[in-house]
Amino acid sequence: MATVYCSECGSKNKSKDIHCTKCNSTLKTDKISYGEKITSFNKLITKENYQILSDTYFTSTMYQGVLDEIIRIGKNKFTYDENDTALNNIINLADQYVDIYSKRKGSSAGFYIANQIYFEERSTDAEKIGTIIHELTHHLFAEIFEQFLMYALCVEKTKYIEAYVLFTFIPPNLQLLNEYVAHTTEGQFIIHGCQNYGSFIKIMEENHIKLEEVKELLALGRAVSNDITMILEEFIDENLRKRIIQQYTIDNVPRRFDQIEFEEVEEMPEDFKSEFIGVLLRGPMDACLKDKKIMEILRSRLDVFN
Repeated sequence: MATVYCSECGSKNKSKDIHCTKCNSTLKTDKISYGEKITSFNKLITKENYQILSDTYFTSTMYQGVLDEIIRIGKNKFTYDENDTALNNIINLADQYVDIYSKRKGSSAGFYIANQIYFEERSTDAEKIGTIIHELTHHLFAEIFEQFLMYALCVEKTKYIEAYVLFTFIPPNLQLLNEYVAHTTEGQFIIHGCQNYGSFIKIMEENHIKLEEVKELLALGRAVSNDITMILEEFIDENLRKRIIQQYTIDNVPRRFDQIEFEEVEEMPEDFKSEFIGVLLRGPMDACLKDKKIMEILRSRLDVFN
């Protein structure tokens, strides 16, 4: 269990605590200490750490603790403003977790990289909302993996932890998983019929992946999407959700209904979800230990965090 130090009185608290047990002040997540600070890949990629990841059982209780921690990061700062637009509230929510910027070039509606979200300024407000929720989901998905790694190894978050998780998502099947989670989560907050799995389908087609070959991964994706939806629902209440839907109506975003079927993937059972994430985290470390060339690919991912 991580330790949270109260910024007011300095007392130690558990990471699950919302308020200091001594002075009742709201605890700040930037005071969390998981122990050692990883300052190089040589410290992270070791046989000892691989063994720890292999031996650690990621329980459902531990997983819920990770979700609670991610919620608290945002709740420390985010305040819903009913007098502001739905778009500005979503931008404010995303801003609690990442740096967010608008762009005015390129064909993409937006993208996420290294704790930064970019969305297309020329889009309608409704499309901006959908894009930001989609890209924020990428960040929250990575955050779940990072928290798992920090918990297992008892280390603090550094750019080496973040780069390792980014590296984890390189294989096409895990890119597919990442996009599936983002599309499915986005779909829970936009108007019914506007679900668009375009980037998911593109990865599947470019890599000749068949749905039946990745059923287990998509089952994990469906389950994690539900969890990230639950995180976002801590901030996007029914009022804000209705305002998002209204914005889609105002902007007359076309409804197609031809891709909603992707939402109907069977969810991975709770007992397997946490352990499956642990398996995905171990794979890249094993590969790096066996092949120096793969280790160099990992090193190259660090540049985006500088």
